Amino acid sequence: MKLLIPNKKVNFNYHIIDTYECGIVLTGNEVKSLAQSNGNIDEAFCIIKKEEMYVINMYIPPFVNSSKIEKYVPDHKRKLLLHKSEIEKIDMLVKKQKLTIIPTKVYFSKDNIKIEIALARHKKLNDKRQDIKARDLSRVCNKYS
Repeated sequence: MKLLIPNKKVNFNYHIIDTYECGIVLTGNEVKSLAQSNGNIDEAFCIIKKEEMYVINMYIPPFVNSSKIEKYVPDHKRKLLLHKSEIEKIDMLVKKQKLTIIPTKVYFSKDNIKIEIALARHKKLNDKRQDIKARDLSRVCNKYS
């Protein structure tokens, strides 16, 4: 597994409940651009529409040596490939527990580009402060031990 794009903000902003691995529909130029680790999923999120799942705001810049740059939109919605039963299960959990679906990382898995999505709940400001406090405390303890 070669990690292409991590979502660095996910552990700071969300409590992760569950994760799923899914495929993603891409064009050839998008695959080439992702293979060079170009892209950003920090502001991306997923929606379910008509029993299909899409990722929105996933930024993939155009490939440098591409000839079709004029018509390319870097952050259009992209379809995720999951089984229908998985999508129904995720949709039920999102509606029942009021969760958010966010991408956590994009990676190569056996010559296929996969995206890991997570069911997550937003952290409140108090939770974020406690995380910062614990991180700083562990940093100080490691420094003097």
